[in-house]
Amino acid sequence: MAGSPLWRAGRLVELAVSGGRRAVAESARDGDSLAQLVPLRRAGFETSADLVAALTEEADRRTRDVFGRLVDSGGDGYAWAWLAAAVHLAATERALVQASWHDGHLHRDPGEPDDHDRRETRG
Repeated sequence: MAGSPLWRAGRLVELAVSGGRRAVAESARDGDSLAQLVPLRRAGFETSADLVAALTEEADRRTRDVFGRLVDSGGDGYAWAWLAAAVHLAATERALVQASWHDGHLHRDPGEPDDHDRRETRG
């Protein structure tokens, strides 16, 4: 699971909580979070990749005043980007778990006992 693209994207969402905006921005500058986009897209998780990109872009959004000083850009955009990524990743993981559970039960012959039934007959 640790090598999965979704797991890595989840780590970025967790980093946003534990380390804050600055930690996500630093991760983007180091290339860590942006390097996650290719595996996500390759695995077919386009929306996840878009949301990770939006989170890192918003984390690194820093505006300057006319004198070149950094100005607080507000937290709303970052909060919305984080929330969208967190909710999407949770829903995607839940859907993958449900799909794997359903696949295992749908492809089994209904007359064939499952593992639970086999354990009971042996015991």
